[in-house]
Amino acid sequence: MQIPKIQDSIKRLRIDIGLSYDAPNSQKWLDEADDIFVFGFEPVPENCRNVLKTIKSDRFHLYEYAVSNTTDEKTFNVTKHNDSIEKDRGQSSFYEPCESSPFSVDFKIQVKCTTLNYFLSLIDWSRFESIEFMKIDAQGHDLEIIKSADNYIDKLPIIKLESSTNGDYIGSPSDHNPGSIFTFMSSNGYSLIESSHGDQVYAK
Repeated sequence: MQIPKIQDSIKRLRIDIGLSYDAPNSQKWLDEADDIFVFGFEPVPENCRNVLKTIKSDRFHLYEYAVSNTTDEKTFNVTKHNDSIEKDRGQSSFYEPCESSPFSVDFKIQVKCTTLNYFLSLIDWSRFESIEFMKIDAQGHDLEIIKSADNYIDKLPIIKLESSTNGDYIGSPSDHNPGSIFTFMSSNGYSLIESSHGDQVYAK
């Protein structure tokens, strides 16, 4: 894993974890200003191919990795929506869906993983003060991703994440202990500044 060459005109860095099939957040950020560079992470190959067809920008770099608490390969559940002929992979996860979920496992793959700690260690911190904004949508794995930042957590002043998956996954830490994300973020100096439909934004 390497950091690509970042243009001299870039002043701000953002991270988008969990791109689904068309990376809407990354697209919005890239349209927002021309001094933003986005690092995107998505482990499902089909989604990655579509994202690269959708985003044609030299201010975006895609990593075909899952972000987790390890750098070892792990098994990943690629899902399909039960009530649609569309192969919606947006709910793919390390965790298997419950029987009552509107989606199910289509097949399993082995995915490469990285931690935030490792990735952030590659950033040129003499040039950039922080990651301006990080969004996580990891289908129940969000807390494990945040924890993996370790000593670099202070480089992440604003984090948007999915605090609940509404019980759709078996073994999701955030669903098993709904207050765990708030407790962890508060203990690391973050304040909850926005909460809507299971999404939360923390800042410090």
